Amino acid sequence: MEKKRTRAEELAWTRERILKTAQNLFMEKGYRAVSTREIASECGITQPALYYHFSDKESLYVAMLQGFVAKIGKRLKSVSKPTVAERLETMLEVLSEEHPSSMMMMLHDTLVEFKEENRGFIFKLWKEAYLDSFVAVFEEMKNEGTLREQISPEEAARFCLLTLGQTMSTWEGKPQSLAGQFKTLVDLILHGTKKTES
Repeated sequence: MEKKRTRAEELAWTRERILKTAQNLFMEKGYRAVSTREIASECGITQPALYYHFSDKESLYVAMLQGFVAKIGKRLKSVSKPTVAERLETMLEVLSEEHPSSMMMMLHDTLVEFKEENRGFIFKLWKEAYLDSFVAVFEEMKNEGTLREQISPEEAARFCLLTLGQTMSTWEGKPQSLAGQFKTLVDLILHGTKKTES
């Protein structure tokens, strides 16, 4: 016979279910298109039960994003490959696997829909998990003398993420293997389009 959950365990279980359901819906449809009524219905709870855990839709989104971004940041920081190109390719693969929706949609939602204090908090999350991971790769290039002097590691990292965000927003049902696309994307990021003189 299954042991009955305590009140605290039941509350924690419900909160996790709300967060998981919210993540699936927000990432699929975007912030504006999802209502707390829909999230509650998908969870099999009432709206007041949802509001017991989260005061409003924005606080729910922020809490969902915290866990979501932390998981991605951990994976990005753990990437270890011998070359910068391989590392960047693997990091882009991590983002495409873990990110069920367009990063551009997430960015738009944050800038347009949220209060100033939440925008600042979300930017901090994004910077620590995403941007700093890519900055570290370009810092290594700078230290090796292979990054162009007029480009900072942060500018290179932002360009890399922006390029991926734009690319992801055009994928309709992600292809099974994106390895070739990432190789080309990283080649363009590292070497540009200009033919080198032989």
